[in-house]
Amino acid sequence: MQAHFLNTKSQLLFAKTLHDLAAPLGALNLCIDDIKHALPDSADLIESSIETLSKRINYWRLMLTGQESSPNFADAATAIRSLAKLKGINFVFCEANEYQGVYVRLLLALAMVAIESLPRGGKVTIDANNGLVTAVAADGAKCFIPKELAEAIVSEIKDPSSRHALGILIYDLAKSCNALVKLEHEPNKLALALCVGC
Repeated sequence: MQAHFLNTKSQLLFAKTLHDLAAPLGALNLCIDDIKHALPDSADLIESSIETLSKRINYWRLMLTGQESSPNFADAATAIRSLAKLKGINFVFCEANEYQGVYVRLLLALAMVAIESLPRGGKVTIDANNGLVTAVAADGAKCFIPKELAEAIVSEIKDPSSRHALGILIYDLAKSCNALVKLEHEPNKLALALCVGC
């Protein structure tokens, strides 16, 4: 049986772990000019890898840690755009500034699934109805979602593995918002629809 959404102790553990991962990256970033000089053939790869990892850590930090009223929509939108840009993905979404906390964490998790489903780039769209986000859709060549992730998004997993992790997070976040996520996948398209009150 999967646990309900993260309690305070779990959030503190994630905050500490993510901080411990980010600290050495910050040190590497301070030395990037020296690294470029010492390893000119690998400099671009090293710099882009540090940037990618830093942005992913910040994304997970927003999604998993913080107070009940954080993150806000503006913080989430910035993180989503940043992660999408790294993967060459065009992002289109509506403003929903009044939302914060768990609901925005759910949006971040759904956006991550959509971004990760597009290995060759594409477009991700967030639809809304009266300011409430209702769906996240991905459109692009070779759009793919792993079977374990798809299963965990739409149903409770009895024997979870690390491949179910993001799906379990989404399922639990949706439940805490009194919602379910409906998933549709076909070649080159993925849709994650939020059904509130279902």
